Amino acid sequence: MAAPATRIDVGRVATGRPRVERHRLSRRERIVRVVVPRERLWQLALLIAVLGAWEYVGRRSDRYTFAPPSSVISAAGDMIRSGQLQDAVVTSLSSLLLGFAAAGAFGVGLGFAMGAWRNLGRTLDPFVSALYVVPIVAVVPVIVAWVGLGLGAQVLVVFLFAVFEPLLAVYAGMKQIDPTLYDAALTMGARRGDLLRRVSLPAALPFVFVGLRMGASRAIKGMVLAQMLFALSGLGGLIVTSAQDFRIDRVLVAVVALSILGVLLSGAVQATERYALRWRR
Repeated sequence: MAAPATRIDVGRVATGRPRVERHRLSRRERIVRVVVPRERLWQLALLIAVLGAWEYVGRRSDRYTFAPPSSVISAAGDMIRSGQLQDAVVTSLSSLLLGFAAAGAFGVGLGFAMGAWRNLGRTLDPFVSALYVVPIVAVVPVIVAWVGLGLGAQVLVVFLFAVFEPLLAVYAGMKQIDPTLYDAALTMGARRGDLLRRVSLPAALPFVFVGLRMGASRAIKGMVLAQMLFALSGLGGLIVTSAQDFRIDRVLVAVVALSILGVLLSGAVQATERYALRWRR
């Protein structure tokens, strides 16, 4: 009697594990997965639920204490038509971008230097730690005495709010670089400049962008604080003046604009990160 034929699983023979049959997606399923990922659907559902609950509570609350999304949208339309919202955003962007750019350049540069030259890092580390815990509001009178109440004061506050995150992130990243990378580069004839440019900088770049993303959110907070304290201009000033008039809908318009501004700034940092670190993919 002939032995029964045995089906040989090539996947099991080659790898020692049973082969897993993958379900082939249809063209429609592939398009839906690319255009509308599943997590986007969950995010949309969560957003709709939050807006629905907000609208329900807002319509049953006093308009002087809470405003539903419908009132916020109506107020945003009025502010856009009058140009008030655009003027506030443009005024805010000037201090935000100047302060954040200065904080990023100085923080990344000093953090890289502290990590590259260990004596410098050990010398400055306690001073950086001491300054990091000082509340920025505590030094506002000093800032006013130094630079007055204009754009310079706002830029300085944004700088102080945002500078420590990239500095500390880059410094920590430099200290975590594997020493064997330096040894391997030295055996191939690398010099001090080559080590900094070809080993330290690429290894520290992920920490650079982590620090910049954290600094971006801090920069938004510093901008709002400066505008509330100094000039009552921009989105921070719009929040103060609208709250004084009991226009909670306008306050929420400014808050939403700040959120969008923060998302755009963080997105710009992430886009730069993807371009700068494209070699990692």
